[in-house]
Amino acid sequence: MDKFIGLKLDGRYQITELIGVGGMSDVYKGVDIMENRTVAVKILKREFSENEEFVRYFRNESRAIAVLSHPNIVKIFDVGYEHDLQYIVMEYINGITLKECIEQKGMLQWRECVHYTIQILRALQLAHDRGIIHRDIKPQNVMLLADGTIKVMDFGIACFSRQNAGTNTERTMGSVHYVSPEQARGERTDERGDIYSVGVMMYEMLTGRKPFDGETPVAVALKHMNEEPVRPSEYNSNIYKGLEEIILRAMEKDPTKRYQSASEMIRDIEAFKNDQSVTFGYFDEPVKKPEQQSGILDGLKTSVTKKRASKPKVKKEKPQPEPELEEPEEIPDEDDDDDEDERPRHNYILPILAAMTVTAIIVSTLFMANVILGAFQTTASSSNDYTMPNLIGLNFYEARSLYPEIQLVASEEYSSEYESGIIMEQEKAEGRIVKVGDAIKVTVSKGTRTVTIPDVVNYHYSSAYAALTGESLTVQRVEIESDDISSGYVVKTDPVAYSTVEEGTTVKVYVSIGPSVEDTTVPSLVGLTVSEAQSLLEDNYLVAKTQYVESSEEAGTVIDQSVESGETVTRNTTVTIYVSDGTVTEEEEVDVAEEEITDDDSTTTTYPGIIIDGGTTDDDTDDTTASGNTVILNIDIPAKATNTYYVTVYNSANGEALTNTISMNGAEYAGGTLSISLTGEGSMTIYVMAKSPRTGLQMTFAEYEIDFDTGTYYRTNYWTTAFSIIDS
Repeated sequence: MDKFIGLKLDGRYQITELIGVGGMSDVYKGVDIMENRTVAVKILKREFSENEEFVRYFRNESRAIAVLSHPNIVKIFDVGYEHDLQYIVMEYINGITLKECIEQKGMLQWRECVHYTIQILRALQLAHDRGIIHRDIKPQNVMLLADGTIKVMDFGIACFSRQNAGTNTERTMGSVHYVSPEQARGERTDERGDIYSVGVMMYEMLTGRKPFDGETPVAVALKHMNEEPVRPSEYNSNIYKGLEEIILRAMEKDPTKRYQSASEMIRDIEAFKNDQSVTFGYFDEPVKKPEQQSGILDGLKTSVTKKRASKPKVKKEKPQPEPELEEPEEIPDEDDDDDEDERPRHNYILPILAAMTVTAIIVSTLFMANVILGAFQTTASSSNDYTMPNLIGLNFYEARSLYPEIQLVASEEYSSEYESGIIMEQEKAEGRIVKVGDAIKVTVSKGTRTVTIPDVVNYHYSSAYAALTGESLTVQRVEIESDDISSGYVVKTDPVAYSTVEEGTTVKVYVSIGPSVEDTTVPSLVGLTVSEAQSLLEDNYLVAKTQYVESSEEAGTVIDQSVESGETVTRNTTVTIYVSDGTVTEEEEVDVAEEEITDDDSTTTTYPGIIIDGGTTDDDTDDTTASGNTVILNIDIPAKATNTYYVTVYNSANGEALTNTISMNGAEYAGGTLSISLTGEGSMTIYVMAKSPRTGLQMTFAEYEIDFDTGTYYRTNYWTTAFSIIDS
């Protein structure tokens, strides 16, 4: 049994079974316990975990995928290191590889091939726009779901082309059957290498075979570099010409002759989807053989060779002496031959070189003049000449259809002025004379550059920042409180994940600073059971304190609360709930009687339970001290007690004050308790009265039953509105 089965990584990823074995890593099926979802866990093999190069490849994969958010790319959830294991937690794909699909069917129908290829190209287009080259595109790295959705995976040797251009990692070779010629040679690769690999996959999907095969990887790589593939139509006669042109152009040996971007290749495929009779003219003209090609220097060499060949060879003869009249004939001296040989001979090398130089200058001058004049020529001089039309503003395919005499070669650029697919620049100006069939370069708009906002919720801010800036987005950090997301991690983004926005858009990233310390509203608890009230207080970030009191209400029912419902208090404030013990009948229930207190020096107006003081204070109340046991009475103060009050405790039996008047700062005790020491014997019923020195109003707000023998007490009545009334 695999030793990793049953292992729990980071306390949340439970490994359940092995589902794949690769060269560098093994892939396991697992369960994310916290999110309750099935995941795939890729674990780097131990023999590679100590190799820095392999670890770097492994981490590159996670970094590459982490900044990509696309429905056709396998999503990465987490990256970790635990128990000397490097692992990546990814989206679990329930499907088969494209390789398995090809093996099962042998050859795919063109509609299937096109459907899968467009999805692969869209995934690569996003990656290429982010500066990421996959470099290992092959059917084994493409997952196929039951609904026909494609998922590209295994960015194991992907490189960030903008950051690591020219590094040694770019010499890493992917699967040799799908590798581009420049990658096979160990040269620098870019997005066109991925496009070559896509062309090879299309070839295999439609023919059931690879374009190049051999006994060794080296032999296959050499074929990629040096040999032209057999046309797919020779293996499958049902392949449309337009589709074959797309495949062969994607597989051009020279990267400059391939599709320059995934979107350019998608555009041709979409055109073919709409009209299977379409052809693109990429391979209509026969390729000139090297011996058929000529240039200025070749012409010069031929001219010089002909001149040399036509020059007759002159046989050297001894010069004859001029005859002298009337002179006897002389017999030449025997040394005359030697004298003749010593005479200077004519040197023809310098004149020939001079002639060649003059000829080259004349030909070059004529050639340059012809080029310059041709560039400004506006009148056709032969039937093979063509007047260049204005293509700017036309759709690329519309222009190609309107002017079949011109071979248009497109490059793409983003533009906020022109819609996608519209020509915005042309190499030759309108009205110039070009040759029929000449390749004319045009620049086609890719439209306004847009990006998809990645899902970075629950990412640490540093990872989220890297993912968003990698999408060419601007990040604005906003800190908020969160009771569910740990401090430093992303709570949400604005705009939300998967929104399509223009490049450079500012994304607000809301980062948690931990649990909220803001205020909360006290809920209404009266009438609830104890458990219901406690649960409701907890949901509102409040602390519950329970106290049972005598009441005729059903036992276990909340009959009052220390903080009024609707009050705004700081979180984690303690709220006392007063719960009926069910021991008092309705006849025995204590009513709040109309109470009249008369002062000798004042006029008294009587209200139920309210005393309006005519001007006397309680400061002159005698200190009543009783012998016996002492009880510390904790009097609950309502949250609305915000002013200064005078508080006095009275014996309910005779109305005697048991304490001196206590001056209390309501802001200090609001929502808490005021502790008062009382001494006495047996049982006693007391009431607590509060007086507002500002308004002169006073009112009983609490009643207690005290047992001095046992040192216990409980509250029998409480009026939370008392302080609001006396303040008004």
